[in-house]
Amino acid sequence: ILGELTEAVPGGKPDERQIKQSEWPDPAFVDIGVRGDLSELEGLRWSDREDFSGETAEVKFIDAVAGVMNRRMETDDRIVVLGEDIHRLNGGTNGATRGLKDRFPDRILGTPISENAFTGLGGGMALDGRFRPVIEFMYADFMWVAADQLFNQIGKARHMFGGTGDVPVVLRSKVAQGTGYGSQHSMDPAGVFVTNPGWRIVAPSNPFDYAGLMNTALACNDPVVVLEHVDLYTSSGMGPVEDYDYYLPVGKASLRRSGDDITVISYLAMTNYVLQALDEVDSVDADVIDLRWLDRASIDWDTIGESIEKTNNVLIAEQGALGTSYGGWLADEIQRRFFDWLDQPVQRVTGGEASPSISKVLERAAIAQGAEVAHALREMLEVTHG
Repeated sequence: ILGELTEAVPGGKPDERQIKQSEWPDPAFVDIGVRGDLSELEGLRWSDREDFSGETAEVKFIDAVAGVMNRRMETDDRIVVLGEDIHRLNGGTNGATRGLKDRFPDRILGTPISENAFTGLGGGMALDGRFRPVIEFMYADFMWVAADQLFNQIGKARHMFGGTGDVPVVLRSKVAQGTGYGSQHSMDPAGVFVTNPGWRIVAPSNPFDYAGLMNTALACNDPVVVLEHVDLYTSSGMGPVEDYDYYLPVGKASLRRSGDDITVISYLAMTNYVLQALDEVDSVDADVIDLRWLDRASIDWDTIGESIEKTNNVLIAEQGALGTSYGGWLADEIQRRFFDWLDQPVQRVTGGEASPSISKVLERAAIAQGAEVAHALREMLEVTHG
């Protein structure tokens, strides 16, 4: 074997050998395997709102969360759920795992308070090939405790082995801004995940999207983080009544509103604040793009580009802190890709620099909502209309 892989070093000592040049990898291989090719999703039942054949009604967001998990665990016995309190309190702290322990007792694993440990367990189960683990973080901030497992291990695993191994793990993570739980329980992690290769990022804003996106995440062979905003848990919107067997495609955003003045890009609960702000500022005619997918490989650049070519103005609206902002990364990408179509720099609405504190007054000051979006829209309108 040594003789097949090596050759004498030109001008070297008689027994000095080196790896043959033909055995070295092509530099073009450098990013192969960061993510899979999504071929595992072929043949699924793709359906969006406009062509959904099942019955829909006004449903609670949290009921859609529990409903789709019940349905998928019923049809796929590889799914195992891990996390703190998921097996008690009538479905965890928010009801997201309601009914699962009774129906699937062997596949609901209540864990100790050690995110690093149970994240590592979930990652190992995914690499084993026999399971599709779903890990729940009670709060997104707790990802820092498990950062090595999330970003050094799970996120890099496929690439480290040249794309030859699947890593089918889903991380559900709650974004709890505006709850009064303080700095360690209020983070939006999208900006951190988007800068760590390997992860796909899902950010639903309504019950219908949640069910379809979660189905796709559970079928995907890449690691997927599904972000859930606490504001949405108690909200209601159009969603499936019984049919939880549809999938929303990877890389497809939702155009929630059409207009010619400004392109407003958002995700999670902030999308609804944007729509409320536009109702208040009726002089602004805007496209509202609900991203759904946030990661570099899955974001819908086609929809974003078509809108910017039309409006020539972009506002990125997010609720969380400036420091870990997703919008900073997105603004950079937009200005690189669509600079020639922009009439002004990409504008942003974010929270403050610091994480929200427990004080209700300071917490409100630290996060962005509809009022901040309305203010930004008015300022942009002055620029665009002179």
